[in-house]
Amino acid sequence: MSPWICDIPMINNTIRVRVRGIFSTALTKFFMDMGYQITQPSPKICSRFGIENPTYLSPHIDIQSKGSRAVVESLQRFTDKIRDLFLENFDDVAIQQHVMIKNSIWKGIITKKTKDGYVVRYSINNEGFLHNSEAHQPYQEGDLVIVEIKDYDKKNGRILLTDTISIPGEFVVLIKKETIKVSRKIRGSKKIELMDIGNILRPPGWGAIFRTSAMYATTEEISEEMNRLKEHSEELIKKAEKAPAFSQIREGINIITIYFPLGAKKTLDSIRSQVAPTIRNHHWLKAVGRVTSYLVDFIEDYLSNSVPLDMEKISDLVMDYVKSSTMPKVGDVIKIFHIKPSLRRVILGPAKIIEITNINGYTEYILFRKFSPGGHYDGINAPKETGDYGVTIAREYDTKLITAYFDMNSNLKGIYININTPIEIYPNSIRYIDLEVDVVRTFNGEVMILDRQKLQKYRDQKVISQKLFEKTQNLALEYKNWLESEGTDKILEKCEDIKDIIASEITI
Repeated sequence: MSPWICDIPMINNTIRVRVRGIFSTALTKFFMDMGYQITQPSPKICSRFGIENPTYLSPHIDIQSKGSRAVVESLQRFTDKIRDLFLENFDDVAIQQHVMIKNSIWKGIITKKTKDGYVVRYSINNEGFLHNSEAHQPYQEGDLVIVEIKDYDKKNGRILLTDTISIPGEFVVLIKKETIKVSRKIRGSKKIELMDIGNILRPPGWGAIFRTSAMYATTEEISEEMNRLKEHSEELIKKAEKAPAFSQIREGINIITIYFPLGAKKTLDSIRSQVAPTIRNHHWLKAVGRVTSYLVDFIEDYLSNSVPLDMEKISDLVMDYVKSSTMPKVGDVIKIFHIKPSLRRVILGPAKIIEITNINGYTEYILFRKFSPGGHYDGINAPKETGDYGVTIAREYDTKLITAYFDMNSNLKGIYININTPIEIYPNSIRYIDLEVDVVRTFNGEVMILDRQKLQKYRDQKVISQKLFEKTQNLALEYKNWLESEGTDKILEKCEDIKDIIASEITI
């Protein structure tokens, strides 16, 4: 790490984690078992874990979860450790880190002046935008400037900066602006007390913002922290003056997004079941939809506390109900969410369900897809021609998605096996993480494995785990051998069995 970087101050070495959202119970258990302190727990979490005297200090790691994703905001110094924890304990997750290091402070150079503000190159490889409203003095091109990363402008694809730097503590944040603010959650005499303390103790030229945690702090604790932050601000300013351009002056907050495929959801289920009644496929069911989510809550939170339940039998009944009432039916047109390890979502389709069968207890969907002419099909090296169609075979929980490509006369043009995390079926879609490695039967009948180097790159960048990398390599060899032996015939047999349905779709 650069010698110019200051850490964000901490009271002690205890790392605090705040968890919110769909994974909150499982991840609270996970981090508690790993020795982390849970901060600002919800009343439900306090009840489940028997937390009688919770801490309300600000988190060093903040986790918000929804659907199949968790967004983690972590102090920069802890990010690698957190990434490794998830990769080691949840085999099939994919992790992406945002280029923005929120609240980090840099010494940059004004490279361009515009009517709305300034373009600032704050590191060798990165630029940001300092809007006029965030610039508290005029600048010229070539000026050195100390900036803090404030946010990311999704619309314009740029990092937003401010020259009002901040020094965050546990109870108060010093800001380079002469103002005193108090959290909206603090009212009455405590608010007046904090305003007075802030005006007395703030360093010259600085202001203070009191965090919600200040509500629980004593006057002595706040006074001690204000003095620590004052010393820290002086150290930061000295380093900023000496540091060369493009130096990071203070650590910030990394933002990483973690996608939890089916295997990771099952791991979460297992962890959660150690704390509270947990129905099988809990986290998948919570992601299916609002009504299903309410059903799960009713069974786990209400019924389980009212009457004795056989959770295995209840799980079977719920799964039967969800599959029969909410899952796609024959004739439905659905989308295939082909999620890259980068978490970029590619939508395949539309795909029409033409047959649903049960294979050894797992639901298999046969999908019909039409293709537009022009160009070539990647991998199978066949031209895209008028009348081409595809038959896609998707079985729930399977680690492969098979598509057979045909011309208008139903002659086989090639087969493409996409290797992926276990397929998840949702009411209007099929979802999985595409693991980049594919097995194909080309237009001329050759069977080969494609794109092994792509997955290796993601492994090296710690986007995926070593275990998932090795598993995918083994699956590629297994599916190649299968396609060379009986696989092609089995796929064509499935297509032959539904040839009349296909013929009717071709003529539509």
